[in-house]
Amino acid sequence: MASVLTPVLTDTAFPGFTRRRVWRAPEVRSHSLVLLTATRLFLVPSGVEVPADIESTADLDAALGPVATTIELSTVRRLTHALLAFTLRLESTGRPVVVRFASAEAADAAFAMLWRRLGPEFALDQPRPGSWAAARGPVAILVGMLIATLALALAASAAADLPAHPVTTTLRAMDWRVVCGLGGAALALVQVRLYRRLTCPPARLDLTRR
Repeated sequence: MASVLTPVLTDTAFPGFTRRRVWRAPEVRSHSLVLLTATRLFLVPSGVEVPADIESTADLDAALGPVATTIELSTVRRLTHALLAFTLRLESTGRPVVVRFASAEAADAAFAMLWRRLGPEFALDQPRPGSWAAARGPVAILVGMLIATLALALAASAAADLPAHPVTTTLRAMDWRVVCGLGGAALALVQVRLYRRLTCPPARLDLTRR
């Protein structure tokens, strides 16, 4: 009885920063229940019944039993949020744990709350290249195509004044306006690709201990 009346202080429901956060199936798909306290994360496997009053239970260890996986937040070294898969991966001293949610909103909320409770020693490390690194390839193609289009259009326009030659004959058959039109369409496609590359959000977020 003493353990029930005297729970771990940081597992109690303080208002604000330290209060418990709970996600239940089907909001969370990989587990029956995910419960976050100020210092610990509890994971109950799928198919296991959880007490309805778990949010107000004083002794979580006794209520959830040995079937639940308990992770001390102080042991977490890395937290990864796969944005498109609604999945969180925690790496600590034990085996990595993966938690999959049913929606982006639930996954984002869990990631934000975990980040807040992991503390300022964790920094966001986005696996996303800088703007120039992302744009370098398309910009090089863009410049190359622009130069090639201008050169070909000028050559086609001037071919009528050049001596007869297989190359000039081919150029005379070209209309510089058609060349410019086709080049402009190709340049527009490259610009769209460049825009998508610069504005595409990262596929995942990584929190690592500094």
